[in-house]
Amino acid sequence: MYCELSYFILISICIPIYNFNVTKLVETLIHQGKELQHPFEIICIDDHSSDYFKKINAYVETNENIQFFSLKKNIGRSKIRNMFIDISKFDKMLFIDCDCSISSDLFLKNYMDISNCDVIYGGRKHHQIKPKKSSERLRWRYGVKVEDQSFDFRLNNPYHSFRSNNFLIKKSVFKAIKFDESFNGYGHEDTLLALELQKNNIKIHQIDNPVYHEGIEKNTDFLLKTRSAIRNLSKIESKNYNISSLKLINTYLKIKKLNLDKFLLLISKKGMIIIEKQLMSSWPSLRLFNLYKLLFYIRDQNNV
Repeated sequence: MYCELSYFILISICIPIYNFNVTKLVETLIHQGKELQHPFEIICIDDHSSDYFKKINAYVETNENIQFFSLKKNIGRSKIRNMFIDISKFDKMLFIDCDCSISSDLFLKNYMDISNCDVIYGGRKHHQIKPKKSSERLRWRYGVKVEDQSFDFRLNNPYHSFRSNNFLIKKSVFKAIKFDESFNGYGHEDTLLALELQKNNIKIHQIDNPVYHEGIEKNTDFLLKTRSAIRNLSKIESKNYNISSLKLINTYLKIKKLNLDKFLLLISKKGMIIIEKQLMSSWPSLRLFNLYKLLFYIRDQNNV
């Protein structure tokens, strides 16, 4: 759909929270919203965070500018995002992940200046300075080298590059598509949403308006999340979506065509243990990380 400039837009800012300090993010959004003098609301839903983070975010919960909801049990990344549909008042829903920060003073304005786009994605970046802790470097390297996509790449690959960390969507569109709530683990719920948008000929408009990812997990946690994401990828395949363009799937199909998948399955268990040791080092190899993902995917495909 063609996008036009808007001089008046109502926006619901939706922040799903889980075990992260959102105070600074919320303060930035409140300040920018008031500066623009547009009607807006901020809604936070906490997905049963630990008591430690509940205390940290107590200021946010009591802030009169914010609607805050705290869930009694964890419901997962997909279901919590769908909850915002019934809570939000306005037709424009801006989703921002809780572990993000905003560097541009024009962040909200850049979204508010555009209307009549069904979906807008702003992008994501990572800080270029590597973490002091070696236990966080795998996640950081992957973010900088793989996840940080140029604006030109996103323009040419609007569905493939879509992520749920920083996007605006019309409520009417979101009601029709929504996140698949059968995905209750980490990973690729946004891949499936993008596939559904593409299937329904709903365009994703790209703008250069990134957030910074601050939630750099420890290497061990990132590997667990990677495994969960790969399992969800298999779920997407089971729904008969064509995901052969994804690098992992494309590599697997080539290896299977060469009849090498059975050999890799045989060495996968010991191979993953060896690779994990390297990935825990101070300078983890992304090539070995790709091999690690491939080996785990092969094991998942063979139910081992």
